[in-house]
Amino acid sequence: MERGFEGLEKVLEAIESLDPGVRPDKMRFSGPRLNYSRKALRKRLHESYIGETFSLMLMRSQPPETVISFASRTNEEGVFCSLTLDLLPFSFLREPGQPERRAEHLVSFVRAMASCLPLTFGLGHSFTDLRLGTDPSVRDLSTPRPIYETFWLNVYGPATVQAIGRQHLLSTPAALMEELPHGAVLWLTRPTPADFDSEEARLAQARALVHLRPELSLDSTLATLRQRSLEFTPVPMEFDPDIADILRMEADFRGVLGGKRSFVERFNRYHPPAVSEWLPASQAPEPDVDNVKAAIDTYEGLYAEQLVALFHTDVPQVMEGVLEALPHLDWHLWHAGWGRLLSHVQRETLVPALGAFLGRFLVGGLGGRWVPRMKLEEAAVVIGDRAWLPFLRARHALQNQEAPLDYSCSQLFRTAQRIARAHHH
Repeated sequence: MERGFEGLEKVLEAIESLDPGVRPDKMRFSGPRLNYSRKALRKRLHESYIGETFSLMLMRSQPPETVISFASRTNEEGVFCSLTLDLLPFSFLREPGQPERRAEHLVSFVRAMASCLPLTFGLGHSFTDLRLGTDPSVRDLSTPRPIYETFWLNVYGPATVQAIGRQHLLSTPAALMEELPHGAVLWLTRPTPADFDSEEARLAQARALVHLRPELSLDSTLATLRQRSLEFTPVPMEFDPDIADILRMEADFRGVLGGKRSFVERFNRYHPPAVSEWLPASQAPEPDVDNVKAAIDTYEGLYAEQLVALFHTDVPQVMEGVLEALPHLDWHLWHAGWGRLLSHVQRETLVPALGAFLGRFLVGGLGGRWVPRMKLEEAAVVIGDRAWLPFLRARHALQNQEAPLDYSCSQLFRTAQRIARAHHH
C-alpha cells in the first residue's frame, strides 16, 4: 500500500479474475454502496484510510452474496494485511454439477493472490463449522501458532512450512498439494468444500492434522470433528402442535451456531400447561358495566389498537389482523424477554392491550361475543358453552420470562377453535 493505487492494482486484478458468478460489482467506503470500477476506486482511494489502516470492502449486488474485505495496517510490529472472501449461501457451493468447478475458481483466486502477495497463512472452509471449532488463529490471524485444525483449503507461509519441514508437509495426505510463489504451500483435504462435514471429509481433515501433529491421536481428533458434524444433522422438530410455529421461529433464529440442535431436542419434549383461563358459559358472570357497547369499543378500539401501536415494528403481522399475528407476537414476547423486563406500570398497560388483541380474534375468528366486566380479568368471550378469559390469559403470559411460551395466545386460541369445531359438529 506504500505505492498507493499502483500497489493495489495486482490485488484488484486477482479479484476481477474471479468467476463472473461470484465477482463483486459494488464497493463501499463509509457511506452507501457505489458501483465498482478501478477508475472510481482510484478517485476515492483516500476514503479507505483511517490513519495507517487501509480498508476496502467490495460486494456483489446479485446472489450469491459475495463480500470481499481487504485490510492493511502498518505499525511498529510491521505490516499486517488480510483478505477475506465471504460467500453466501453455502448451498451455492453444493449446486448439482457445480462443486468441482466452483472449488477450482476459489483455488485459482488463492493462486492469483499468492502471485502478488507473500502469503503467511490462509484457509477456506464453512464459516459455521469454523465458528464451532476452537482454532484461535481463526479469530486472530496475527499470532504465530502450531497447527490446530485443518480445513478444506489450507495455505501455509514460509515460516510455517519451515517449522513443519517442507518435505514432511508435502507428504501430508491431501486431495491437492501445491507449492506457491514466495515459498508458501497450498493444500486441500478434499476436492471441494461441499462435503466438509461428511465422514470422508472429517477423516481426511483428521488424518492430515495427525500427520502434521504426530503427538495427537487420530481417534480423539476424529471424535471431535464428528461431534461437530452432528450439529449440521437436523433433529426432526416434533413440537407440540399448539405452539410449534413459535418454537420453529426460535429454532430458525438460533441456527446451528446458536445451539439449534439442543434447543430442538429440549423443546420436542415440552408441552405447555393445559389452558385454564375459561369457565363453563353457564357460570360466567353477567356484564356489570354501565354501557356494554362502550366497554366493547374500548377493548377493540382502544386496547387492541394500543397493542398494534406498540408492536407494529417488531411484529408487522399485527397490522394485518391475520391469524399468523398470534404466534409471531407470542414468539416476540418470549424471545425478547417481555415477561422479565416489564415494570409494574408497563405490565398494567400491556395486559389490557394483549388481552383485547387476543379477544378480538376469539370474536372475529370464532364468532364469540364479549361479556365485559369492570374487573378486566373477569371479562369473557363466550363461544358455545365456554367463556374464555383473554385478559386473565394475558396477565399469566406476562408474569415471568418463560410465561409467554407457557401461556401463549396461540395455544388459547387453538384450544378454543378445536372445542368450537367439535361443538359445532
